[in-house]
Amino acid sequence: MTAVSPLLPSQFWSLSIGVYLFLGGLAGGAYVTGAVADFLSVRDPSRREGYLATARWGMVLGVLALAIGGPILLFHLGEPQHVLLFWLFTNFDSWMTIGIWVIVLFMVLSILQALWLGFGADRGFSIPGDVLSGVTELIDTIADVTRPSEGVRRGLNAFGALVGVLLIVYTALLLSASSQVVPMWDATWLPPLFLASGLSMGIAAAVGATTLTKGVTDTGVTMFSVADDVIIVAEMVVIYLLLATLVNGGPTAVETQTYLLTEGNLIFWGGVVAAGLLLPLAISGGLLALEWRYDLHENPRLERLATAGYATKFGFVIFGGLMLRLTIIYAALNVPLFGV
Repeated sequence: MTAVSPLLPSQFWSLSIGVYLFLGGLAGGAYVTGAVADFLSVRDPSRREGYLATARWGMVLGVLALAIGGPILLFHLGEPQHVLLFWLFTNFDSWMTIGIWVIVLFMVLSILQALWLGFGADRGFSIPGDVLSGVTELIDTIADVTRPSEGVRRGLNAFGALVGVLLIVYTALLLSASSQVVPMWDATWLPPLFLASGLSMGIAAAVGATTLTKGVTDTGVTMFSVADDVIIVAEMVVIYLLLATLVNGGPTAVETQTYLLTEGNLIFWGGVVAAGLLLPLAISGGLLALEWRYDLHENPRLERLATAGYATKFGFVIFGGLMLRLTIIYAALNVPLFGV
């Protein structure tokens, strides 16, 4: 077996960075999904409430995921208080610097969109309890006072979607800068892999929340699920191309591919490929056949079955996204520093 550098990424970063990569990808993907649903709510009035629910969930989940993932990253770096001086980071040749600004900008935009979509005149969300009624009224007032025109808000939402895409891929671009040393972090295939997986997880999270709260009829859940299926197929193609690149690479690249077939087979083949890709596609195929054969509006039992099926599918997609990020960390073998 080829000797590798003693300090592997998995030893230096451990589980915490894998979780951050997962939450960052989910946050960006959820926001993009919410932004698309926000625009669709105008184009398709018959599904307006379902699309608006997905838009609200996309923004809220974007905030929550990054609110958890950001501190995980900062505490791992060892000096979390330095983030308060983020405006001093101006080396935009570094993806680390770019990432800091992307995170800050994303949080601002997602909080604003969650505020405007969820509170104020339309009151998409409500805080339960009479004790908190004053808090709700204050948030509603802030939402109404700060809310711009719909054209400006949707323009900001489109810009936020671009920032969300950057949030998904910047970590891949950061990792792939070391592709000459870590073959798993291939500069060609890692960014599109992260993008496809992040968008898929975002759809699963935002639309999954809509599925659980609004059901599947007249909510756009099926359409988003089909879009997710297309992205999953694209993700599978990218994974195949990455594996082909590894098997045709140098000794450490081949070692990495061997790891995926041996020690890493449970997390990769079981968690990523089987649970995160193939099983969701199979569930989706069965659900599409069900909806083609029966009218769910007329059969509440089948509607409940479809709701459970879509929720299950989206849950597996999110699980597979986590397993993919952990695979990216644990399968990252270094090219030897010295000859064997």
